[in-house]
Amino acid sequence: MGYRYGPVVVGVDGSADSVGALRWAADEACQKGRELLAVHARDPATPSDGGADIAGQAAEEALRWRPGVCATGVTDSDAPAEVLRRHTQRARLVVVGSHGSGGNLAEPLGSVSDALCRQAHCPVLIVHEARRWADPFAVLPHVGPVVVGFDGSDAARRALRLAFEEAAGRSRRLVVIQVWKHPQMWMPGEHRDQHPDGPHCTDLTSDETAVHEALVSAAEPWHAQFPLVDMELRSEPGDPAEALIVASQWAMLMVLGTRCSTDAVQPTNPSVKRRVLRTMACPALIAHDVAAYTGASSAGLGLCADLPGPPVAADGGGH
Repeated sequence: MGYRYGPVVVGVDGSADSVGALRWAADEACQKGRELLAVHARDPATPSDGGADIAGQAAEEALRWRPGVCATGVTDSDAPAEVLRRHTQRARLVVVGSHGSGGNLAEPLGSVSDALCRQAHCPVLIVHEARRWADPFAVLPHVGPVVVGFDGSDAARRALRLAFEEAAGRSRRLVVIQVWKHPQMWMPGEHRDQHPDGPHCTDLTSDETAVHEALVSAAEPWHAQFPLVDMELRSEPGDPAEALIVASQWAMLMVLGTRCSTDAVQPTNPSVKRRVLRTMACPALIAHDVAAYTGASSAGLGLCADLPGPPVAADGGGH
């Protein structure tokens, strides 16, 4: 029951990215009416931080940022990813910056955010370039819609459910995007005369209608549960990752699904999420735990884990 009633947990390590993530977490805790838990992990394998109470200082900062929030600092001794993963078992949400104090900025995600993106028991909010909001006078964005990618997989259906919930809670418009590829569709960079079927025009009308009808069928049951959400459905041919990356430039929040070993319907192309996470502009909310959205027993399903996928550079279509 942690997902429904647990605290908002944020990982802090004293870096500018963790301060920015703390501001997002304080805002989320106020919005959701949850306690805020600032967690600092002292990794035994790394040098000591001199005994500084990083977690306590973060809790005090959160109170200055959002005076109404109930903030507490906790320090644990273990690898940061493992500490935060344990907290996901009872948390409503876990918030992390894309990089921490030891992060390699050349990589799209740090080791902790990457690990939580793959495995967690609750939704995980990854704040890209969170240091942008580390300044005390920084204002968090509150405009733009919630965007979710959909491809018909079980992971996408979990993301769709969470996206409706987030859009309703934030009173934001929800944009559901399904981008699909057709074997006869010309893509930028290809020579038309090198197409296997020769240079010709292909009518995709029937395919586009079928995809859109399937998207409507998947979204309408959730829209019935959240009737006040202003929903927009977009189905179009193209490259799914590129479409979502472009959408992240005008979205307030993007919701992505994570594959689970128990899923009956897997994403058609698992590399899309990895490609989107590399260059997206807005924060990403990763929908995890099957049990949280289906009402099934979490003891029977275990940890929802992202399965090994193809290289990030591969072309993909599933979210």
